[in-house]
Amino acid sequence: MSTLGSQPYGPQTAAVRGFLVRLAGLGATDRAAVVARYETIAATRAYEAADARLGEVITRSGREEARDALSGPLLQLVKRPMPDALPESEMELEPIAEPALAALLALMVRDLLDDATVQLLTDAFTDTIPLG
Repeated sequence: MSTLGSQPYGPQTAAVRGFLVRLAGLGATDRAAVVARYETIAATRAYEAADARLGEVITRSGREEARDALSGPLLQLVKRPMPDALPESEMELEPIAEPALAALLALMVRDLLDDATVQLLTDAFTDTIPLG
C-alpha cells in the first residue's frame, strides 16, 4: 500500500508532473537535441559524480517509493511501439529515456540536492523544458 497519497513523487510532485506533461509534448527534433546534449554531458566525471550523489540522496531520504512511482508514467512516454512483440518480451525504450529519468529524479529530490547537481542532471533539457 502506498504511503504517498496525493503526492506520489514526494514534495516535488507538482514539478515532476509538470515535467512529465512537457516531456510528452516534445517532438522528434527536440527529443533528438536532448539526447545529443545528454550524450555529451553524461560522459563527464562531473555528471557521473552528480548521478552517484542523486542515488545516495534518494536512498538516504527514503524516497525510493516516490522513485518507483515514476516508472509507470515515464515508461508510457518513452516506450517504443513494437507491434509484433509478445507481451512478455523486453520492451525497447526511446533514447530520451535515460536523460528523462535523470532529470525527473533530480526534480524529485530537488529540495535535497545542491543547485549545481540539479542543473547538471537536468541540463540536457535546458533548451526544451526549462525548470524555472
